[in-house]
Amino acid sequence: MKRLFTYYLLIVCCAFTAHAQYQLPNSGFEEWEDVSYSSYTGKEPVGWNSFLTGSGTLKSTAGRNQLEIMSESRPGSTGSKSAKLFARKVLFSIFAQGNLTTGCINMGSVTATDANGNYNYTEIGEGKNNQTFTGLPDAMRIWVKYNSTNTEYPYGKVSTILHTEGYYQDPMGNTSKITAQLVGTATKADITSQEDWQELTIPFVYEATTERPAYALVSFSSNATPGQGKDGDYMMVDDLEYLYYSELASLSYNGTEIFNTEKTNYNIDAFYEEDKLAYTSNGKGATVTRSYNESTGLLTLTVKGDDWSNTNLNQHVYTLQFKPFTGEISSISYNGTPIEGFAQGTNHYYTVTGEYTKGCLTATPQDEGANVQYDYDAATRIATISIPESGKDICYYVKFAEEVNAYSSKLVIGMAGGFLSAPVQEVGITDEKEGTVNLQLRNFFLEELGLIGDIFVYDVAITADGNISKTDNITIFGEMGAELGVLPLELTGKISQGNLSAQLNISWNTLPITVDVYPLSTTSVDLTDMNCEAAQIEQAKQGLTNPNCIIYTDEGTAVAEDTENVVVGTSCTKLNLNKIYDISIPYAFTATEASLARSFATGWHSICLPFATTPETLGAEQTQAFTAFDGNTLTFEKVTAMEANVPYLIYFAKETENISLQNIDAAVTVPQSVTHGNVTFTGNYEASRSMEGLYGVAEKDGAQYIMRGGAGSTLGSTGAYFTVSGSEVNFLQLRLDGIETSISGVQTGQDGQAFDIYTLSGIKVRSQAATTDGLPKGIYLINGKKHIVK
Repeated sequence: MKRLFTYYLLIVCCAFTAHAQYQLPNSGFEEWEDVSYSSYTGKEPVGWNSFLTGSGTLKSTAGRNQLEIMSESRPGSTGSKSAKLFARKVLFSIFAQGNLTTGCINMGSVTATDANGNYNYTEIGEGKNNQTFTGLPDAMRIWVKYNSTNTEYPYGKVSTILHTEGYYQDPMGNTSKITAQLVGTATKADITSQEDWQELTIPFVYEATTERPAYALVSFSSNATPGQGKDGDYMMVDDLEYLYYSELASLSYNGTEIFNTEKTNYNIDAFYEEDKLAYTSNGKGATVTRSYNESTGLLTLTVKGDDWSNTNLNQHVYTLQFKPFTGEISSISYNGTPIEGFAQGTNHYYTVTGEYTKGCLTATPQDEGANVQYDYDAATRIATISIPESGKDICYYVKFAEEVNAYSSKLVIGMAGGFLSAPVQEVGITDEKEGTVNLQLRNFFLEELGLIGDIFVYDVAITADGNISKTDNITIFGEMGAELGVLPLELTGKISQGNLSAQLNISWNTLPITVDVYPLSTTSVDLTDMNCEAAQIEQAKQGLTNPNCIIYTDEGTAVAEDTENVVVGTSCTKLNLNKIYDISIPYAFTATEASLARSFATGWHSICLPFATTPETLGAEQTQAFTAFDGNTLTFEKVTAMEANVPYLIYFAKETENISLQNIDAAVTVPQSVTHGNVTFTGNYEASRSMEGLYGVAEKDGAQYIMRGGAGSTLGSTGAYFTVSGSEVNFLQLRLDGIETSISGVQTGQDGQAFDIYTLSGIKVRSQAATTDGLPKGIYLINGKKHIVK
């Protein structure tokens, strides 16, 4: 609100300073200076003006000093001087009160009136020593010593007026040219006589304005009522100070007042919510800052007075201890079922299998009453769970994995040319859709770093024959995966006959990480360039289901003497092969010792081996190679040496098991086919190859035949089979070189099949049989089913 101040003085205000001023200079009246005017010469406090300073009628009429320097100061003061102002008679019975002010008299010269009869000021003189002031004090403190013999007007007066820039109304009652806006006042006009010094603390009363003051008009008067002073009235003043309060005046939480003037520390049994806290300060210009420690729940309120600075630490500190928010989740459920493996506060990444729907996740906050927020990103299939009101950057993430076809796999994980681990894990592949599949490798673990997280690779290209490939940048879903950041990935592999083989090449800060995925029935594992130790080789073997699996290691790798099927460089100490498992040799090597676990009953058999040998070495009577077919007769010729990967018919005169050999050269397994006419004889390294529609050596009714297999008939590895192109064969003759064959020829027909026969204890009694005739009475296993011979 703007007001016109009806004072005697017309103050011309000085330019506003950019620096805040919170106390008036020379407020202890220690510094004085000589002043001289037309009818007055004397001393004044520096920065202050007496009533008669300047020009004007009253000054020339009074002609006498109403201010003097005193060597007396109030008790306890650090100074030695004070100012004494006293009343003087100026005209007849008119007394001018003693006065000291920050302003000065400067009335100007009235020369004429304007057309409306108002005075026209032609001179607005410059003011002297006006005090710039920008503080918002809460009280004025001043020491006074007052004496008055005036019984009718027995009061002295002190006052501070804070205002914005402008002029006051002139004493003639004319409207001033420029008006100032009142900001606040501190006035005491009833100071009574006392023999001793009085300490006066006078509160400021502020107007309803947001303006800060630009100036302070301070005045001390020996008489509160102008013109009513008496001889002997005087007032001594010393040590003017403005007080700035820096305390709380009220404090409430959630509508309940908790403030106590004697307390600065409070305990509140609730979680901190900013909008529920309310407070006020007792300082007009005081500021209150908040500082909340989320981890401890401690809120600090610092109240700083308006005059606070780095050197004047006028402040009070209050603490409010709230229940600390942890921001943690104590449980998460998916469709009402708790998420498996949830660990509060230690893991924030979880994967579930299924689809996200609104409300499918239920999280229980550790902080009772806290509100849980759920967000879902359909692109990444990740839901984020958080408690925003905790103020903590704590999030839980739930990944919604797709349904997959699970492939039990052996993983061989290496980093920068070193072996890390070889766990048995499932690798998931989604059904093919528009030429792509998605791959999942959950719980990916690195030996040195621990659990990294779950690997998800989307939109992996797949060909008609099962080859898969993808080049991508991925972020592994997990605590450590988030720290590793975005990782380049190259994925290649193949899905065939229910098995998955793949390789993931990952780059972490140019550090290569390799993940080789083998089916558990794999026939070989490549550990070369991984600097493996014996224990790591054994770790790579664990969980594999094919005892024929060959482990390749670097030259110079130390292995135990009795280690089987481990190739060091190009040498293997012991090679053991079993016909009931697949055999595959991707790289040639030599074996000091070799054995083949295969039973040969007396008679003819088909055979194909991954190394060169002789019938004699195998303990056989003879071996015959397929040499011709004239459209009616299959012709074989006896050979004394057997080549690797070539199919033969072999004859054992007696039952033979578990063939042992020395110093063999194992060749890369590429089964050879021998074709004459429309008949092809092919070697086989596949366990339990289906013989339906193929021809092989089988027994029926005590005789051996080249027989066409039916549904359910199989051939073990290291055997061989015939195929006939064109129309179905009804009759073929068989000619073997140099002997009368006991093979009765070729029997055809849809019902023909060969099978192995076992006792209930697992002992094989016939191989590739076509009948149970001639077996002792009992129960036998044929193709996994019980069969009774009566």
